[in-house]
Amino acid sequence: MNKNEFLEILKDYLRKDFSEDEVNDILRDYEEYFVDGIIEGKSDMEIISALGSPKSIAKELVSQMKENDENKRYKNSKFTDSISDKYEQSKIKVRDTFKKGKNYVSEKLTPNLYNESSRLSTKIIKIILKILSLVLLIPAFMFIVVMIPIGISLIISLVAFIVAIPFVVNFVWSVPEVTAVIIFTSILFIGCEIIAWQIFIFLIRLFIKLSKRYINWIKTRNIYINASEKKDRLEKDNYEEDGKGDDDYE
Repeated sequence: MNKNEFLEILKDYLRKDFSEDEVNDILRDYEEYFVDGIIEGKSDMEIISALGSPKSIAKELVSQMKENDENKRYKNSKFTDSISDKYEQSKIKVRDTFKKGKNYVSEKLTPNLYNESSRLSTKIIKIILKILSLVLLIPAFMFIVVMIPIGISLIISLVAFIVAIPFVVNFVWSVPEVTAVIIFTSILFIGCEIIAWQIFIFLIRLFIKLSKRYINWIKTRNIYINASEKKDRLEKDNYEEDGKGDDDYE
């Protein structure tokens, strides 16, 4: 078992009892254990042996956070027709493709801790991450700018409808012939308002979720950047100490 397999298995165990944000925080902590171990010259197996099995780690964390939920399990739902099966297969393919692309980018933008010549230098990675953040900041800012007036419009329309209810009731009492039209229009407006709010809330939640994932990804890259710089400093200090030792010997 290597580091990636260890973290993936641990992630699967944690998903059952922790939220996505909690899982990301826990995985980042354990990834930092691996980074520190690499700096100390330990192999993945040595680090894993010291940490213990992913299952035992997950059980310990669950017992700390949720004492009575250790035996909680989620049953996998079964698909009842071929259409659902095809949809699930397509979803898995898209997810795997996205995951492969994400892993490729993450690997290229991870500082060199194993002295691999194919990796980019820490300085270049820092520049790329800053450029990437600036590029992504533009659509994020545009999204916020667009969603703010939409949210204000939805609030105004809802308030206007509530304020107009007494006037509409008085109008219906004075002109009963239009009662059916008024009722139909009101139902249609309420239905459109509910759908609009659902779409608005969904987009806001999606934006927050993607933002959190990107921030977590950046934090993980920073772990490796800091570790790489720490390793370079240690190697430099060791080299200088060796040089002084040679001078003293002479």
